[in-house]
Amino acid sequence: MRKALIVLSTAVFLSVPATSIAASAPDGTVVAGAVDGTTQVAAADRFREIRTGQADHRTQATSIHDDWGVYTGGTAVTGQDAIQAAYSDLTVSGDTLYAPTMKAPGSCVELVTAYNGGAKQVWAWDWCVGVTVAKSVNIDAAFRTNYVTSVNGHDSYHGKVEQTDASRNTWTASLFNYHANRWDTLYTQSGTDQSRDNRSWNIFEIYASGNTTAAYCTALGTRNIESSSYKIKLNGSWQAAGTGNTSVISNSSTANFLCPNLSRTVVHANDQWQVHR
Repeated sequence: MRKALIVLSTAVFLSVPATSIAASAPDGTVVAGAVDGTTQVAAADRFREIRTGQADHRTQATSIHDDWGVYTGGTAVTGQDAIQAAYSDLTVSGDTLYAPTMKAPGSCVELVTAYNGGAKQVWAWDWCVGVTVAKSVNIDAAFRTNYVTSVNGHDSYHGKVEQTDASRNTWTASLFNYHANRWDTLYTQSGTDQSRDNRSWNIFEIYASGNTTAAYCTALGTRNIESSSYKIKLNGSWQAAGTGNTSVISNSSTANFLCPNLSRTVVHANDQWQVHR
């Protein structure tokens, strides 16, 4: 992973439709269509290897791992809540796009939007026990019926990861079911976080290769990867991400994302961002 940190300036505020649902505890109903593991095995292996520092020198020399988005550090965040872009027609082949993806410090679960090998999925990544994709659900017609709303003209789902038992460090990932008007549980796990990163994040992340233009960039086309209505749970209460509790950070310059004309924009500091060409 590239180490340089670049704090980026915010852009002009653009309004977001009032689609956000107030954060609350899940009601116990499981996410429709969710299965154990993932069909994106290679993407999951790559995610684990580079996030845990297990990637070999050849992988690191031929691949680009970069991210950009909203981070917190040194703050006890016990929950994250955001409306995340999701495309059923975004086909990424050789590269992998994990975007948006969000995780709190110490959390057993990372909620990932993943595109690889033609598959489009939402993952619950287990950081405490399996260190792998524990649950996945395809972003398909059924997913759109239950979990998708429209934000700025594109499909999005409302996801949340929250600590539900502090004594056991139990975390639960949930998706809001717009069809049934309830939170559905995707995955719950307890234990000790093995990610070796004490920050929280809500970011655009890639694993790609190429000289000037990566495959994910061509596949992205004019689509907008967006996160909106982002909230974090601090001291037991939910609050919008802002300049006082989060920072916008990149692990690389725009050129190193191997996507000419890629735009990374904070629409509203720091609870709404967009990445697009």
